[in-house]
Amino acid sequence: MAIRSGFFNSVNGDRKYDARRFAEYFASFIGNGIFPNPSTNLQVVAQTIPDMTVIVRPGKAWINGYILINDDDYILQLEPADGVLNRIDRVVARYDTADREIRLEVKKGTFASSPVAPALQRDVDAYELALADIYVAAGVVSITQANITDLRLNTELCGIVHGTVEQVDTTTLFDQYLSWYQQTTTQLETDFNTWFATIQDVLDGDTAGNLLNLINANAAAITTMKGAGELAEKANKSVVDAHLADNTPHREAVSIERKNPDDDGIFKLIEFRRPDGTLFKTSQLNGTSPYNSRTVKYYDKNENLMQTVEYSITYSNDEVVSEVIISA
Repeated sequence: MAIRSGFFNSVNGDRKYDARRFAEYFASFIGNGIFPNPSTNLQVVAQTIPDMTVIVRPGKAWINGYILINDDDYILQLEPADGVLNRIDRVVARYDTADREIRLEVKKGTFASSPVAPALQRDVDAYELALADIYVAAGVVSITQANITDLRLNTELCGIVHGTVEQVDTTTLFDQYLSWYQQTTTQLETDFNTWFATIQDVLDGDTAGNLLNLINANAAAITTMKGAGELAEKANKSVVDAHLADNTPHREAVSIERKNPDDDGIFKLIEFRRPDGTLFKTSQLNGTSPYNSRTVKYYDKNENLMQTVEYSITYSNDEVVSEVIISA
């Protein structure tokens, strides 16, 4: 095997380097992925008036030492849907060694009743980053945002450009926060019930009435505190958003997998997994469309169930306007 080094000034033309050598050099300390800022970098979105095209937002990607720069909305055409079977297409940034370019394109999936997305090509001829999967249901004539699964933060399929220091796993920090929240709320309710049990037998009518008002006010405060459970559900996304904003190389929290699409292409089950593959959280839509409730379950690193939270969903003009905790 030959030994290579560089880069040195040329003397009488004895040092010449091509693009491949520079790409090899850059790839040694800049990892593959999309650039993190802005958060819409190379995001795949549906058209405002949906049709069988999608838009890739402006942004940059890095593959094996080469850069892709998309400076405007880029339109990609999807092939027509089948009349009977479904498919999943995959939008990729493809580095092609023969064509000497990185381009954006759609990899068409295979028709099936339960389709899977096409595999990425990563060999000496090409290297692909997956930006999004698009569920093309049988008979559809347009693609909505609900049919698009964003894959940009999935480190196996795409991921964020990082430097010589790999991403820092923030899962442990989040687990510690969730454990503290559960222990604190449980202890507060236990303390209150213990105190109330010691005095409820010695109250007269007026005192009991006044105390009832205090209890109702306290119950409202506890309900507000339980609403912090929504913060727990959204905390992982907040971690990712914060990492995207500060442009430091530690943005991975979880990978997301969507499952069980209904006839409208809405995925009823979403699984959140840690970088080591263990299940972190599930979000399940209940019943049939329009879905009136959602169940969220949290798991520890041994995939033991830690907490279950159920939300009621309220709509206005087919848009979700609120989600309220009904049990936790």
